[in-house]
Amino acid sequence: MKIKTWVISGLVYLTIVVVGYAVITGNSVIDGGDHGEHEAQAVEYEEEDEMNEHAHDDHHESTESEVEVIVDQNEQQLTVTVQDADGNAPALAVHHEKEMHMIAVSNDLATYHHLHPERVENGIYKVDHLFSPGTYRIFVDISPENLGYKLEPIDVQVGDVMTSEANLTTDTDHVKSVQGKEVELEFDGLQSGDVTTLTFNTEEPDALEPYLGALGHVVVIDEAGEQFIHVHPVADDETVFEAHFTQPGKYKLWAEFKFEDAGVIAFPYVIDVQ
Repeated sequence: MKIKTWVISGLVYLTIVVVGYAVITGNSVIDGGDHGEHEAQAVEYEEEDEMNEHAHDDHHESTESEVEVIVDQNEQQLTVTVQDADGNAPALAVHHEKEMHMIAVSNDLATYHHLHPERVENGIYKVDHLFSPGTYRIFVDISPENLGYKLEPIDVQVGDVMTSEANLTTDTDHVKSVQGKEVELEFDGLQSGDVTTLTFNTEEPDALEPYLGALGHVVVIDEAGEQFIHVHPVADDETVFEAHFTQPGKYKLWAEFKFEDAGVIAFPYVIDVQ
């Protein structure tokens, strides 16, 4: 009888504990807790991911770089070495289908190349490309995981021909025709410190195809070749972009779109930010 009494007493005590926990916390030990809280946390994580992606799309704001990037040019090939302070190869996050986007412009901003070096071993990336003789500025656009990275231009000299610095003339006509395709640029104001909306209109919107995970890419470089902006559309089905200019001055931008019958074309524009 004593054993039976102890069992009954134990069950009663356990019931009191369970009920008390439910009253105090509002959670049930049976269903595993508050699913709404987990859902809210998931939404927060998704929002953080979107914010991180947007940060990559604009400027690299790190004040210090924990990653060193070295570019070597040898005949028809570029080799990029990426290493941290200890000489180790950092992991690079994939953005728009690539670990590395390389923008190469001539010193006068007349020539533009968008390249994608591929990893051949840890920390070593290569791409085949034949440059005309001249002076170039290379922007290596990467996102090292868990390390700060400040994107800065790297000068590369090809051959003995020295290219002069840029002397840009602001466009008065924002309709550009390249390889038989026509694209018009519209903007809602060009004020430094503010977000500027850049809208690109084409007569063949249905002929555009996604390119590297987006309907278009816009790269902006200031006249001095120091400031670099790389942005993507604000929506999957629009050729509308947002850019933040921190300093006034002249900028050259290239809007890249992929046409189903012509491939990828870059349309150049020169704008003046107040």
